[in-house]
Amino acid sequence: MDMTQSQITRVPTVQVIDGDGSFQASGVAAFLAEHKFSACKTKYQVVAIMGPQSSGKSTLLNHVFGTDFTMMDAMTGRSQTTKGIWMCKSPKLAGDINTLVMDLEGCDGRERGEDDTNFERQSALFALAVADVLLVNVWCHDIGREHGSGKPLLRTIFQVNLKLFAPEPNRAKSMLLFVIRDKTRTPLPKLVEVMESDLDKMWESIAKPPQYTDSKLRDFFNVQYAGLSHFEEKYEDFLADTVMLRRRFTTEGDESLVDLETDRLPADSFAMSTEQIWDVIHSQKDLNLPAHKIMVANIRCAEIREQQLGSFLSDQAWGSLRAECMAGIVLGFSSRAVSLADSCIAGYDTEAAYFDSNTRAAMRGELLSRLYTALKPVYLQQVAFQRGVVLKEFEQELRMAASEASEPFAPLAARLLGVKLASFRVAFEENVCMAGTPWDHTEQISDTTAALVATVRRVTSEKVASAMARTEKQLAAHVSGPVIGLLDSCPENLWSHLHAVVRESTAAAERTLFQALDGYGLSPGERAGLSSALAVSSRARMEGHVREAALTRLSRMKDRFTEVFTLDEQKTPRTWGARDDIAAIAALARSAAATMLAQVAVIRPAGLEMPSDGDHVERSIMQLADNASGRSSDATAAGNSGSGSGSTTGASSRYAVSELHAADVPDIHSMATWPGVAEEQVLLQPHEARTSWREFVSTSNVTVQQALATQQANRLASNRPPPFWAIAAILLLGWNEAMAVLFSPLYLVLGGLVFLFLRTLYTELDVDREMARGALPGVLSLGNKLVPAVRKVGRGATHTEQRPGRGAAMLRHPARERGGVSGWWTRGSAGPTPRSLFQTNPLPQEFTKLQAAGPPSPQASGGTSSHLNRSTHAESSYSQSSTSDSHPAATHTAARRAAGASSAEQQEKQGFANANAELTESRKDQ
Repeated sequence: MDMTQSQITRVPTVQVIDGDGSFQASGVAAFLAEHKFSACKTKYQVVAIMGPQSSGKSTLLNHVFGTDFTMMDAMTGRSQTTKGIWMCKSPKLAGDINTLVMDLEGCDGRERGEDDTNFERQSALFALAVADVLLVNVWCHDIGREHGSGKPLLRTIFQVNLKLFAPEPNRAKSMLLFVIRDKTRTPLPKLVEVMESDLDKMWESIAKPPQYTDSKLRDFFNVQYAGLSHFEEKYEDFLADTVMLRRRFTTEGDESLVDLETDRLPADSFAMSTEQIWDVIHSQKDLNLPAHKIMVANIRCAEIREQQLGSFLSDQAWGSLRAECMAGIVLGFSSRAVSLADSCIAGYDTEAAYFDSNTRAAMRGELLSRLYTALKPVYLQQVAFQRGVVLKEFEQELRMAASEASEPFAPLAARLLGVKLASFRVAFEENVCMAGTPWDHTEQISDTTAALVATVRRVTSEKVASAMARTEKQLAAHVSGPVIGLLDSCPENLWSHLHAVVRESTAAAERTLFQALDGYGLSPGERAGLSSALAVSSRARMEGHVREAALTRLSRMKDRFTEVFTLDEQKTPRTWGARDDIAAIAALARSAAATMLAQVAVIRPAGLEMPSDGDHVERSIMQLADNASGRSSDATAAGNSGSGSGSTTGASSRYAVSELHAADVPDIHSMATWPGVAEEQVLLQPHEARTSWREFVSTSNVTVQQALATQQANRLASNRPPPFWAIAAILLLGWNEAMAVLFSPLYLVLGGLVFLFLRTLYTELDVDREMARGALPGVLSLGNKLVPAVRKVGRGATHTEQRPGRGAAMLRHPARERGGVSGWWTRGSAGPTPRSLFQTNPLPQEFTKLQAAGPPSPQASGGTSSHLNRSTHAESSYSQSSTSDSHPAATHTAARRAAGASSAEQQEKQGFANANAELTESRKDQ
């Protein structure tokens, strides 16, 4: 031994980590600076050795690398030689690569004892993390042993290395060199085979992080083996083996362990890197493993825990109880389940009574936790069954009591809820509640209470929804009838009436709804929500009818026009007598149709203050109607006279207001949208209104032409002479009376006056028109009008006698001439100038000529009819051309109005000329 020590060159060493686990940073830095270690950059390698205490680790390093680590003196006894971790630079490998050698404190030493094994695990893990090659010193006769070969230590450092440093499988692998000391006759390959098998089993048994579950030992380590002869018995062979082993740490040697391609930190960072690695390892609790008796307690108590849990789960009594609980309510479930769990815990306590108390208690807690895990699904199922029964009974009783309406719903629901909650509490405590478990039983009570409250809310919601549906159905019927009637009649302020219907219907529906829901305890917010829903439904129903009316606007305009045009103020059909002013009536009828179109063009919101002459939409459409129909102040004057329909006053006043605001009315011909109207409120755009009006005018012209033809036919029929046989009978039967009258001037004058009086009275009473209503209504109407008519005819005769001479010559108005002797104009009086419906053309002059000429001959009637048709066709063509809106420019409108004024003057002159001619012919006849 003395010779061996003298042969080893003495080289400096440094303690890296002392026996207490403190890193000697200053000493390491001084050592590296002394050897100018930083100059080698990355051309260095670190070799460390681990193994049992007094197994010759320092001796091996001194002989292989030429270091000067303290070796054990066999003559003084076997004891701990190296304490902590020491480091030395190899003098025998000082060539192209610098080698740092670390000698670790041996494991399994008696100095630290059984319970203080933390440092040996920390030092082994430090060597594994720092060294490029880790030598594992193993005695040949310990191969195949569990603790002798150091497998527990290796298992621990492998497991913690994966967790702590998380190495990547494809990175540079660490080298593990197992040095088998004192090899025997057993061949080295056989020893390697045994060690390979043990390493694989050990790697499979360790707990790995999830990302390393399928990894292998060779993914992280290169495992090599080397055998050395006995140091004392075969010393020469030992030296030869150490020389061969040293060559493997050079770049030229066979089976070289040097890897120059490995990414290393620069040499000047080695001290800082090793210090940080030690700090990480030293702070880990996973390396502070328990002592041997605690390990035994952990293993054995875990086995007992698994046995007892398996016995519980496979117990026939537990299986039967679980099956019953999954099928329905089990009376006494809690007592049976607690009894089975207690027997399982009692069995564990009996078998684990002799092991460490802390370990036993920890494993007992785990057993209880796993028992509760097995019991909880069954427990929750029983709670669900009990709750389901209570909820079902509660809902049935609640609905039955609500249908009987014996008491208000809200107090009834509160009373039943309290009763059912109490019954659930009793059943739960008797059959389900398991004392001693960590489960919060009050939570089940609160959950059941919440479920009962939810049932009350659901039933309340259903009742409210049902009552709401019935009310909305009634509301729809109450709204639809008045709204449809208003849209058909289209009165003034239509939208005010529509919104009034909506308000009244909504108020009535609210009263009905809240009366039906009295006692349900609705909050003010819920009542407000229901009221708002009713208002929205009512308004939507009304607007739906208005939208439908907008879609059927053309037919509604036609119906409105037909109603006003063909029916008088008593809603009886017009007979188109001589006194009916068809032009004024048609204008008013078209005004009513235009009003209908204007009302359904846009939706007017509630609360909007409407001007007396309508909003700008209505004024624009009424202006369109006025331009198309050729209305003027003459039509208003004709409507206000006693010769037209009595229903013209209101419309005429509206036209007068429209004329006042004509300058403020937007030009509908140039509008693409209604200004100031929201898009969602528009039902008809301006171009749609214009198109609908053109279609309506073309259709209404036919009706007006038919009325004109009917009126003319009635005139011709009233002027037809009596038949020839009647004249012959009068001559034969009244010859004597005729002679008496002819030869008596007094009778002749009286007879003429009576004839003129009766004819004027007949015309004033309008007998044909009154009798067309029916015999009895006609007679009653004539009786009421007789006295005023006689007075009127008398005043007219008196007024005529007071105006003698040429200045009192009476001129008959052409329109009145067509109706007979029904009204008189003086030559200088100003009166209405009749116009046709088509604004510029007067009524055909042929009507006046036919009236003056008397009954037409059969030969002449055909020509007259033909001329009438041609005139009517000309009027219709002019009307259609006048309603066109293809040229809405202001200049064209002004020209058209000037042409109308000129035509009116010509008509007035032509009327006076016709009157003078007829007066001259009458004087000639006399």
